[in-house]
Amino acid sequence: MSRSLSVLIGSLLIARYASANYDINDNVSFSGFGSTSWAKSNNEMPLLINRDISDSSCFDCDTTLGLQLDIYYEAFKASAQLVKRPQDDWSDPELEWAYVGYNNGPWTVQLGRLRNPLFLYSEYYYVGQAYTPARPPGEVYNSILGITFYEGGSLTYTYDFAEEYSLAITPFFGLEDNKKIQLNDVTLLDLDTHNMLGLNFTLSNDNSRWNLSYLKSKYDQKVTLINYTVSTPIGPMTIPSFVQEEKNKKIELYSLGAEYELNNVTLAAEAQKNDRTYSWYLMSAIQLNSFKPYLSYAQQYNDDHKLDGDSVLLGTRYDLLYNVSLNAEWQYFHAEKDQNGSFIDTPNSKSHAQLFTIMINFVF
Repeated sequence: MSRSLSVLIGSLLIARYASANYDINDNVSFSGFGSTSWAKSNNEMPLLINRDISDSSCFDCDTTLGLQLDIYYEAFKASAQLVKRPQDDWSDPELEWAYVGYNNGPWTVQLGRLRNPLFLYSEYYYVGQAYTPARPPGEVYNSILGITFYEGGSLTYTYDFAEEYSLAITPFFGLEDNKKIQLNDVTLLDLDTHNMLGLNFTLSNDNSRWNLSYLKSKYDQKVTLINYTVSTPIGPMTIPSFVQEEKNKKIELYSLGAEYELNNVTLAAEAQKNDRTYSWYLMSAIQLNSFKPYLSYAQQYNDDHKLDGDSVLLGTRYDLLYNVSLNAEWQYFHAEKDQNGSFIDTPNSKSHAQLFTIMINFVF
């Protein structure tokens, strides 16, 4: 049994008897979450950035374990979240957020490392127990290459009206930052962010939630290709690495999402558009006692507004306990000719894949 699977099964046994949040005292609370899965596709080209699921059974492609500490003192709050993400080694988890905040009536200010407030499920992106499918729809959530946090600050104004609605308006800014992203086995992306500005609107009531976001950023990009083959007068030649740099690149991103609950039926939809891609998904789910079957369809387009790929997802979630759930999924992916779709690179042989997943999620 792999180390990641054995560790998370042990955590799951603990979670069975643990509450979903442990209050150390009136001012300090400790909580955690995790996911592990068996996943396999029928295509040798890996699927999904940062997860790399191929045609071999994988027990740690989705493995996630997070710990969160919150400290409260009057109107002040400090919070830190440490996460072993799917792409991380156990010895090198990521500090997903670490910030201090202050609340005064409808106003809340936060400074530090913060979560990007771009999508419906951004706040709890790694908490599989918090959303219906095994993974947030990759067509939308991988549109910014899995980047989930920024260094900077935010200011939120919350306005309650009509007795049932709450509107939160959050301008946010990011400072200089560096992120390294392993796109695949031979491609490393290095991003140096100069600055970032954004604005988020969240409207919610008891049975619906809307999310509207805008982000603008300026950055430098360096792409390193390993064992890169080039053409020469004497024939192809492989060089150990090839580096391409681009300065002062810009990105603008717009996103809109909504989730609506009607009795035991939930409908969700999101779309995003940036300088490189446009993507969207539509999902429906129905609660049947402890089971929650769901169906989703998604598309993504490239910067030429041509279809890059699409996917169909069919699955069910089963609530084992109030803080433990099980997902069983089948997903079909298709990439257009000479396009990647949801593959981490352009498929060599067949441009479609079936992905099978069984995942356990828990919080404590």
